[in-house]
Amino acid sequence: MLRSLVSLASVIMLLSPVIGRADAVLEFSAREEAKGRPVTQSMTVKDGRILFKGAGSGNDTEYLFDRWAGSITVIDHRKRTVSIVDEKQVELLNQQAGTVQPLLQGVAERVASLSPEERKRWQDLLGESISLDKIAQSAQPPPATTLVAIGRNKVVSGVTCRPMRIMQGATAMADLCLADQTALGIHDGDYATIRALMELYERLAGRSQRVARQFGVNIPALSARELKGVPVELRNLSQGDSGSLTFRRITNDPVSPELMKVPAGYRKEPLAPWQ
Repeated sequence: MLRSLVSLASVIMLLSPVIGRADAVLEFSAREEAKGRPVTQSMTVKDGRILFKGAGSGNDTEYLFDRWAGSITVIDHRKRTVSIVDEKQVELLNQQAGTVQPLLQGVAERVASLSPEERKRWQDLLGESISLDKIAQSAQPPPATTLVAIGRNKVVSGVTCRPMRIMQGATAMADLCLADQTALGIHDGDYATIRALMELYERLAGRSQRVARQFGVNIPALSARELKGVPVELRNLSQGDSGSLTFRRITNDPVSPELMKVPAGYRKEPLAPWQ
């Protein structure tokens, strides 16, 4: 669940239903880190569904959003499995994680009371991969997420967009640039599907933040009302300059209905916290 949301957040920091139909394929150039090799990610929109290819996990994993079902299907082609991410599944995981909260709260209180010498000794024992501060923070409610305007409008691959910054408390999480529906030329029906995805992401992220913090992951709980438009540029600031996403082009050629379906014969697996 968490890996799915984190991967999707890198593309979905996007994104009134209106009647209408069309197909749209948006292509992005993505880098997992500032100096990494760019890869192509695509977002295909058709008849109330959105298919993400190459989003975060490479060519073996795809994400299929179904507007009418209110769910995201994680498709693993290597394992030939599918898992469903929806509000019901997230709530079940939250209930399971709730049993850990009292333990984390006790650990957080204990960490806060350590002397500098004790803290150093414990941190040396745990090593660099486990942070005492993150353990303590996982028991606390996450800071509020806000979206603020930065700078003037700019042009990305011929599309004018509004630069914005995602803040979690006082921490900058990401910079993005939002383009209007008309600037990209997206049909009303497809844009309504993108908006429905953003609204689902808002609900899932809000429900998943506490579980995510137990794994040391911050998931921004963005407001769909604030996030108007489609991001044509995104830079992850949560771990330095650790990744980017840049719009390349949009096409409106017809898309085969078969592309937007879960492959036959794939085994259904239960949703796991880090998936």
